[in-house]
Amino acid sequence: MKFLPKLFENNRAWAERIKLEDPAYFERLSQTQTPEYLWIGCADSRVPANEIVGLGPGELFVHRNIANMVPPFDANVHSVLQYAVEALKVKHIIVCGHYGCGGVLAALREWSGLPLENWLAHVRAVYRAHKDELDAAPNEEIRWRRLCADRDSTLWRCGHRFWRWRSIAP
Repeated sequence: MKFLPKLFENNRAWAERIKLEDPAYFERLSQTQTPEYLWIGCADSRVPANEIVGLGPGELFVHRNIANMVPPFDANVHSVLQYAVEALKVKHIIVCGHYGCGGVLAALREWSGLPLENWLAHVRAVYRAHKDELDAAPNEEIRWRRLCADRDSTLWRCGHRFWRWRSIAP
């Protein structure tokens, strides 16, 4: 566990830097959060949600998982949705994917490990629905990019229950 002291030191240095820049920062942030947006994105460490949209802490409520999915059986993501809409009163729900998604690539390949296999079944279902088109691509990288970009893929990963539920949100 040699990495923990380094992370704690990084956190202390960050907190001191923030306090020097804005002495009331932590007090203000602790009072409430009132984000207008819920961001459902990939857990990929290269995609820092609030940074890529230029928002600060407290301005974007974030849920992340592999391949930015909202499957109907996942109590965690549906709890996040409910809390965001009912308690935080978010105005916008963003489901954001990205090129180079490792979860989408894993769904294109053979995989035998649970629980990831069950999780990726939703992406694989989209692949099967567009199999002829995707298999016509000259190589795996093009199939991968196409599946990452496919609007149907994102909507399918969200599941019908999500879209019905979200449509009645304020």
